[in-house]
Amino acid sequence: MFTISQIAETVNGTIDGNPDLPIIGVCDLKDSNADHLSFIGANKYEKFFHQSKANAVLVGKDFSMDRKDKTLIHVDNPAISFIKVVHLFHPQDIPIETIHSSAVVSPTAEIGTNVHIGPHVVIEENVSIGDGVQIYAGTFIGKNTTIQSGTVIHPNVSIYHDVIIGKQCIIDSGSVIGTDGFGLVKDNNTYHKIPHIGRVILKDSVWVGPNCCIDRGTLSDTVIGEGTKMDNLIHIAHNVQIGENCAIAGQVGIAGSSILENNVAVAGQVGIIGHLKIGEGSTVAAKSAVFQSLDPGSFVSGVPARHHKNRLRQDVIVNQLPDILNRIRKLEKILPITEDNSIDIK
Repeated sequence: MFTISQIAETVNGTIDGNPDLPIIGVCDLKDSNADHLSFIGANKYEKFFHQSKANAVLVGKDFSMDRKDKTLIHVDNPAISFIKVVHLFHPQDIPIETIHSSAVVSPTAEIGTNVHIGPHVVIEENVSIGDGVQIYAGTFIGKNTTIQSGTVIHPNVSIYHDVIIGKQCIIDSGSVIGTDGFGLVKDNNTYHKIPHIGRVILKDSVWVGPNCCIDRGTLSDTVIGEGTKMDNLIHIAHNVQIGENCAIAGQVGIAGSSILENNVAVAGQVGIIGHLKIGEGSTVAAKSAVFQSLDPGSFVSGVPARHHKNRLRQDVIVNQLPDILNRIRKLEKILPITEDNSIDIK
């Protein structure tokens, strides 16, 4: 339990209400509980404010609704502040430094301080594990791989040889990093697999969700930029370059050698063909198929992906086609039809 004063100090906020109000947890604004704190992250949620059971709410500096019996904490960014409050009530468990007796660790591996290695982990030769890394049960780490400080690798992850994972990364269960890409040469109706000698490099603060696959480069490296976050079930093919602070939702596939510049957002089930460049700050809507490179700041949707505003106009026209067809048929009944199947309007 924390008081409003303690919470406000944590988020550097300004109190409007009872500073001594006890708070026992956090909750959603709509699905709320008494003696809990919630937040308003966007104006569209203000409609739930008065009916919410939450006694305290994190709000923006410009929030002006009548607080009635609620206590408010005004902050610069309610959503970011709410994350801090969640950590306050639910601190992350930090495992003690240990190497489980069932783990297989090469004597040539370099293991930092305060490292946790769980049951049945395999760490091959010449692996470097930084300080404070957590590696959970059933994970495999191939030779010559580097995992830098503070990274967390959840159970049953497979990290192949010669992979570099930066600081403060999160790799969720079931993900596979560093497999050979789908590189083939066809000769006399037979496919021959191309050896892949490139690496996978994850820069700092990358999050790879569960069951993702990131292929190593053929000759050059596959790179995921600092701060990029990846949802579940994503495939990143060989030689792909993803910039900083990109957000990629579930079931996205990015084909080989494509480039995503910084701050690109890709929604669920998007497909991007190979050798494209998606410009900085672009957004690709869900279920889109991208067949051509995009200028910076583009917002595209559909199959094939087109600029979203153009597609909306096209959708309006398509929805009008049945009515237009009926009108044409009526005209054909009234106006004479020539031998070449055109309408004689003379």
